Amino acid sequence: MNIMVATDGALNPERAADAVERCLRPGDRVYIMTALNVPAEFLHRLGSSGVKAAAEIAHEAGHPMASGDRAAERLVPIRAVSDPAPGDTPVLHALASTATARTRPLVDLLASRGIDAEGIWRTTENQTARTILQTIDQKECELLIIGSHGHGRFDGLLGSTGTKLVRQAPVDVLLIRNPMHR
Repeated sequence: MNIMVATDGALNPERAADAVERCLRPGDRVYIMTALNVPAEFLHRLGSSGVKAAAEIAHEAGHPMASGDRAAERLVPIRAVSDPAPGDTPVLHALASTATARTRPLVDLLASRGIDAEGIWRTTENQTARTILQTIDQKECELLIIGSHGHGRFDGLLGSTGTKLVRQAPVDVLLIRNPMHR
């Protein structure tokens, strides 16, 4: 069986690792997956790192979560924050860094418990649930583990992505209570 743990970085690694251990059988593969919302993710990341052009673009386009497409169009002429090495763009570096920050704590914790897990990430454009569901299919997972927290108006309840996953997942979904940031 393949197990996927989907995280946005707020999932408590201890709780998630305990859940994986309870479900794991010999020969199972474990994937720790995060979906990065582009352009919102990298606009936020670039803006918070002091890149003035990205922050100005995000401001002109409006809140990146509400108007990401317009902001992405305005970022195209910039191309790069600095002169990257061939094949190593600052945007790719920022996305990979964000993904690693989200998945590494659980991957490392599982490794310390003798469980081999692979951290994976995909980009999405405001279609996080769909991207996770596609990855479940691609990796032939039979179980999805997610956190039972939302960050919107109904904080504390299952968020919109979690709700979509529970309703649409073609596999069993295990909800983990006690997100990291409570």
